[in-house]
Amino acid sequence: MDIIKLSATELTAQLQIRELSAIDVLAAYQAQVEKVESDVNAFVTLDWQAAYDRTHELDQMAQPVGPLHGIPIAIKDIFETKGLRTTWGSRSYEKHTPGYDALHVARLRAAGAVIIGKSNTPEFAFSGQTTNLVSGTTRNPHDLSKTVAGSSGGAAAALAANMVALADGSDLGGSLRSPAAWCGVVGFRPSSGLVPYNPNPVPYDGLSIPGPMARNIKDLVMMLEVMQGNSSKQPLGFWKNEPSMEGLSASPRSGRLAFDLNPFGVPTDPSICVALQPVADLCKDLGWQLDQAAPDLNPLTHYVPMVRTLSALGVKAAKNPNMDIAAENFVTACHQGPEFSLSDYAEFQVARGQVWQEVAAFFEQYDFALWPTTSGLAFDADAKDHEIREDWRTVTLTPILELPSLSMPFGTSTDGLPVGLHITGPKGSDARLLQFARQIEQAAQ
Repeated sequence: MDIIKLSATELTAQLQIRELSAIDVLAAYQAQVEKVESDVNAFVTLDWQAAYDRTHELDQMAQPVGPLHGIPIAIKDIFETKGLRTTWGSRSYEKHTPGYDALHVARLRAAGAVIIGKSNTPEFAFSGQTTNLVSGTTRNPHDLSKTVAGSSGGAAAALAANMVALADGSDLGGSLRSPAAWCGVVGFRPSSGLVPYNPNPVPYDGLSIPGPMARNIKDLVMMLEVMQGNSSKQPLGFWKNEPSMEGLSASPRSGRLAFDLNPFGVPTDPSICVALQPVADLCKDLGWQLDQAAPDLNPLTHYVPMVRTLSALGVKAAKNPNMDIAAENFVTACHQGPEFSLSDYAEFQVARGQVWQEVAAFFEQYDFALWPTTSGLAFDADAKDHEIREDWRTVTLTPILELPSLSMPFGTSTDGLPVGLHITGPKGSDARLLQFARQIEQAAQ
């Protein structure tokens, strides 16, 4: 049995009946990390001693402690982990060790997950390239010369290289989905509020949120079930129709899909279009009606820099980093602040409301909208932010409306790297969206 090739749900089945021990599983993953991590650089910090201490505890328990009993996971290095260094990719926090867990991290621990380390991220998660001045650059396991995108690049790389069974990430403007696409894994940005973000540097901003990453949909939902759920510590919304493993087994009622290989006028690489074109026939075979269409999110494009800057300034105010030693990408995001006025912000909120109404009407006609997660091929792993030419509109616009969005692997491009299929639905449609993604995944196998 090749332990690291088992899915998280397969591992869970073996661990729950004690066919495998938590220590056996951890040892297998440690061997893989030691084999590939020096090339991939997916982690900022690893703590094998704490991980083995936890597996000893789990193996001595009379009953499994929860659904993730003994499952090795990575936590993105912007989320607090008790007793485990958390740097936010910033030299200002290079030696910072919190005395508490972020809320969703505490839930993962309580469910039996074994945290092996912190996955790499650009400073405070503000870049489409996963690199920072603390731990360097993460490289794509499929091609070490290529990027993993950002900002949850360490998590995506760790999953793709079989260094963990599950990982979390965050998403402000594609940070769960772009890395998932180029690494060939699944990344899900839930409807804002489904997974609580606490502590949150800007708690009344629902744009940057935690989410799960996995190698398949079923694994992802198993992790999401643990992470999701309301909290009195969270000031923003909560959804009653939560995704579940039980609900995942049901196929969604076939309806109408919008499918566009060049959404918002984005010029998509021809080989990505070729890889994703079979999605149309597959969905038709499953009983879905397809139209070439996409919601009109383009009016939001003008405001993406403002959204990014507002978030960066919120983090700066909360974390108070030494800007003299901050990375260029974070400094640039913060310095754009004076370019925007309160009038600009008011204009943004009006435009956001108008687009929301139009998109709500769109999703009265369509169940889901499908398009490529990335429009271009993976760029060089050493590219600087100002050298990146990717058109990020495929992932940056939906978060402004807090829509659930998922990237799942579907085919490969001419460079041999995975291609991501992006699925977006109306706010609160998380459970049904995941059912639909699982339906596609099974049909494509």
